[in-house]
Amino acid sequence: MNDRYDAVVIGLGIMGSASLWRLATAGAKVLGVEAFGPRHGMGSSHGATRIFRRAYWEGEKYLPLLAQADSLWSALETDSKTPLCIRSGGLFVGPRATGMVERSARTARAGGIAHELWDHAMLAARAPAFAAATDLHAVFEPGAYAVAAEQSRLCMLDQAVRRSTVVWYGDAAVAVEPAADGIRIPLRSGRTLRADSVVVTTGPWHMQGFIEELAAHVQPRQVPIYWFAPEAGAEHLFDASRFPVFLFELEDGGLLYGTPSIGSIEPGVKIGFHNRQQRPASLGEGPGVVSAADEQEISRRVQQVFPRLQPRPTRSATCIYTMTADESFIIGTARAHPRIHYASACSGHGFKFAPAIGDALARLAQGQAPDVDVRPFSVDRLC
Repeated sequence: MNDRYDAVVIGLGIMGSASLWRLATAGAKVLGVEAFGPRHGMGSSHGATRIFRRAYWEGEKYLPLLAQADSLWSALETDSKTPLCIRSGGLFVGPRATGMVERSARTARAGGIAHELWDHAMLAARAPAFAAATDLHAVFEPGAYAVAAEQSRLCMLDQAVRRSTVVWYGDAAVAVEPAADGIRIPLRSGRTLRADSVVVTTGPWHMQGFIEELAAHVQPRQVPIYWFAPEAGAEHLFDASRFPVFLFELEDGGLLYGTPSIGSIEPGVKIGFHNRQQRPASLGEGPGVVSAADEQEISRRVQQVFPRLQPRPTRSATCIYTMTADESFIIGTARAHPRIHYASACSGHGFKFAPAIGDALARLAQGQAPDVDVRPFSVDRLC
């Protein structure tokens, strides 16, 4: 079978689904290919919630993408008529001796982002779930929120299909081949697709040879996530109406993140280490088993920070971080062909950017310049 499209998107995690949605919204004839099913745990896009924040300690270079992503998350809610953003606010806490809080405040000031500076007394009064040690301070960002992650991705796909996009599950590209009349994409099933352009959003699976120049610069890692239940009588402290999405920098540099308990969407408080408990992952490796040592470490830290949570997690899971040396993103156009575009290596903090990155890839695939300059995320910086 030979089918021709304006664009083919390979890999329908959050980046591919966002690209598909933005291409379909622009009126392109587009097909999406996903090796697994509509829901799976083989990458970085599964699960109930993710954090959206703009007071970004990681740096000001992310601000333009964050502003566009914020607008597009709202647009997706409007298009799908589905509430996807749980407006909890965001709280970024740490000791004065460490730097995450100061960097968050600096980015908020640079971007004109509404925020408040809290000392330990205000932390105790406004967020009583936290153990407010006297050396703590915080940035509160009222506009931060939790995104309903899996639901958002499915809404993107639904909006694309409603605009006549074709989606194939259970099939996989085996190559992306430049041809005289565009790009040729042979599939595992024996079918062959042809397209004017291709968007590759396969996470660590790009190392199968889709984008040769990326292989030396990324490392997939398996990372555990945990859910904790409040003690009896403390449930109200961890509800999204009182408990914001958060980052908490420990005195030794460990960085915890988490989202509130959100009814049936996210029963229990989700907590994990952003920068600990990572181990190299093999290509195609399925969901892993969380070690007893890792569970003991997170339990000890959670009791230190949230004394009203039960000491043991109610459940745990794993996901894949696809990391670069500088823990940033790789977005660009393949050296092999000017109509092959990609996003990969979101380094464990890319989900919130997905609508904006998807829009940039959709515009590149249509021969247009992205609304937001993505050149700071070129792989060339790592070479």
